[in-house]
Amino acid sequence: MKIPTTLILLLVATALPALAQKVYVDYDHATAFSEYKTFQYKETKEDLQDFSRTSHELVVNELIRYAKEGELEQVDSNPDFYLAYYTADRRDLHLAMASLDYSYGESFDLGGYWDGGVGTRTPDSFTFREGTLVVDAWDAERRQLVWRGIATAALSKNPDKNDKKIEKALKKIMKKWEEAKGGHVRALRKIKAEEQD
Repeated sequence: MKIPTTLILLLVATALPALAQKVYVDYDHATAFSEYKTFQYKETKEDLQDFSRTSHELVVNELIRYAKEGELEQVDSNPDFYLAYYTADRRDLHLAMASLDYSYGESFDLGGYWDGGVGTRTPDSFTFREGTLVVDAWDAERRQLVWRGIATAALSKNPDKNDKKIEKALKKIMKKWEEAKGGHVRALRKIKAEEQD
């Protein structure tokens, strides 16, 4: 009995696992996140505006909402840090540090998950795989990257299917922001308490 080609394709398609969304975070361990009180959202050239204006507005609004819920004040000038995002929406995304507004923080941890996971990196550049959403925070005064959240499988080629994926990715990324910020704040308090004893 000959199995129809369409049935074979259907079986293969359903057998393939869906790409699982994964979130990674790197941050400058020397940064006192508790001292940040204000932020400013910064537009980038590698965002979703040309791909889907609705998705772009969703990301911006959600980032601002999460920052404000974390008791940070949005300002128009002289912020403590800038918040921005980048996407690999239709192809791999290449970010060279020289073309960005900032460099690395003093003790920025560049994670060991690049090859085979998020993409590849060199000391001065990153290449993110298609479908990746990147959220950066950089210190305004030092112009240094102090925090980076990365979500894989956050975008599809169909803009109509992206909103739920983006919301899920941002929720995971910003949860990691709170964990990093909170953990660092607790560590600083412990150090200060030990110094006072």
